[in-house]
Amino acid sequence: MKVLLKPKISFPEIEYYLDKFHERLAENSRIYKIVKKLTDKAFPSHQDKFDKRWEYFYLPIRRSGRIIALPFSVMEYKKEFFVSFHLFGGMHIKRGGAEAEQICKSIFSEATKFAPVFKKNEKLLEKLVPYDFRTGKIRGKYLMENVLSKKQKENILNIYEKHPAKNMSVKEISLNDYLKTAAICYKAAFSAKAKKLSPFEMYKKWADGRDNEMLSIKDGNSKKEFMEWLNTKAHAGGHPFEIVFSWRRHGIHLYPPSSSSPFYRLHVTNYAYASAFVKMAIELIKEKIPFEANELKEVLDYLAGETYFTVNDYSEHNFSYYPSAEHKKKYFPHIVWDSAKTIKWKKP
Repeated sequence: MKVLLKPKISFPEIEYYLDKFHERLAENSRIYKIVKKLTDKAFPSHQDKFDKRWEYFYLPIRRSGRIIALPFSVMEYKKEFFVSFHLFGGMHIKRGGAEAEQICKSIFSEATKFAPVFKKNEKLLEKLVPYDFRTGKIRGKYLMENVLSKKQKENILNIYEKHPAKNMSVKEISLNDYLKTAAICYKAAFSAKAKKLSPFEMYKKWADGRDNEMLSIKDGNSKKEFMEWLNTKAHAGGHPFEIVFSWRRHGIHLYPPSSSSPFYRLHVTNYAYASAFVKMAIELIKEKIPFEANELKEVLDYLAGETYFTVNDYSEHNFSYYPSAEHKKKYFPHIVWDSAKTIKWKKP
């Protein structure tokens, strides 16, 4: 099927008009009606009592001598529209008599004009949606400079599964017991920097800092005092067990034993600390500390490059693809691309 598209808007024009850091506001009833006409042609991708959302409308534009289709979404909230163009920015459309820039009018006029074309020939989008606006996935080994070998990963998992303290338990500890165990972790992960520090100093250097008065326990050797604090104040809003602080989400946690979990628990949230987490686990095994690290296999999968990163999408592990010569050669052959997504159109 031969389709003739002659879009009026160029890539530089829309790139210049939209601002990824500031939402463009158009209080113009004429533009509002055009957006309403476009959304009326399709079923919402999501709808609840607060808002409606339509994903994957497309705007044909000219870029570098060829025609491409840019995906965009529309949300209706309190009788106003919020439009989002991935990578470019957003627009807020509401009724009013204010003058709007011509390109704002053209965006929705063009999208509405060409909507029937994409409705009749959805396969056309596979050719027109550029890969920097498509989503997909790629294994970490194609992105990371260094990865664990399969043998290294299996060896670590093997020693963890067989470590002698795995079936041991400890129900009560003192503050000093906790800090000494944390110090084992610190020395494993930050050897040179931790070498001359006491367990107390290590904790003060790397932990979150909101210790919920844990460091104020009078008798550091008293199991009774620590367990009373643990049962009454440990979870009062701070992060006393985040032994490695992270500005992004959380870093590494070392939870103390309790009556319900009679062993330490090592946990990582920010995978920037994945290597440190593994070093800590290995050292706790060597020191025969009763502990669990339930995420160890998942973390090792990541370090071995087996974890998938999303491409041009938001997730814990993600990667942005650009249509450069380097990316085409280095990454494109390894990306598993998603099909160009389409909206569900209503019948005439």
